[in-house]
Amino acid sequence: MPAQIASVDVVRILGKLSDDGGEQSSRNRFIREYLSKYTSPESIISDIEGLLEAYPTFDGDSESLGRAYADLVNRLAELSGFSVDYVKYSGREKITGIWKVGEASQIKVAAIICTDFEEAKGVARNALLILPEAIDLGRPFVTVGRLGMLFSMIEQIELPVSSVASILVTDDNYDKRISSFMELMLLAFKKELARKPQISLQKEWSKEELEEFIMERLKLPTIGMLFSLLDSPMLSEDLVDRINSFLEENESELVKGPMALGAIMGALSKHYSGIKEELVLREGKRYRLADKYRPLISEIKARFESGVQARAR
Repeated sequence: MPAQIASVDVVRILGKLSDDGGEQSSRNRFIREYLSKYTSPESIISDIEGLLEAYPTFDGDSESLGRAYADLVNRLAELSGFSVDYVKYSGREKITGIWKVGEASQIKVAAIICTDFEEAKGVARNALLILPEAIDLGRPFVTVGRLGMLFSMIEQIELPVSSVASILVTDDNYDKRISSFMELMLLAFKKELARKPQISLQKEWSKEELEEFIMERLKLPTIGMLFSLLDSPMLSEDLVDRINSFLEENESELVKGPMALGAIMGALSKHYSGIKEELVLREGKRYRLADKYRPLISEIKARFESGVQARAR
């Protein structure tokens, strides 16, 4: 069941996600026996977070992990009211799903883990591109974090899925359009959302939230990114070197180069149940820590290092 096992574990068990084998293919088993058991957007979002966090150091078939990411996003759309066609993995245009609302609206979707233009080259121009994080791509896209927040809010206020489809099919910048759309929703339904305890409108991280998030929920590569950026902003290549130095010190497997930073940034987007401020900001190839949280993260780093030293004695 999804509550006990994550998609990363399923990929390890299956070895490889493939369409080969018809009804008994590993892909159909993944959808039928695993994804179909999810009943809420929040559970899918949590699984996507875990997958993106594991991706940089995944020791199995990373292509299959990317395929699992695409199918998780498809399932998220299904739970939000879309009728979804799961497109074959081998498509040249990298289309991963087709989302439908009756006969009137159809959206081609490409949910892929990529970090630059070259990796996104083969994606159809008329597809909704869904990425782990915002990058300088030169074409419209939506981040999975922003999409997850939108779909969670849809469930809470029971927004017609046809209205959502009209937003997603636009040729404008998806992230900016969805952001504005969500702000209007928050204003319109603030009283309704406030009555639901599972929804938080708090934007800032409290000291307790941030410490629990870093010390208990994040994996070492993501912690390494936060700690590495305490001193100064860094370019992607330098940041990877610093993260790997941190991982070596903590006897952990190294990340596989700048490409892994996109997945690590996705792991930091743990603010779907409320709108939390970003901890790391990306400006082209340059990464920097949000100044507001630098003192708190510095304190957390000191406690982390004290704990490591205590365990080593």
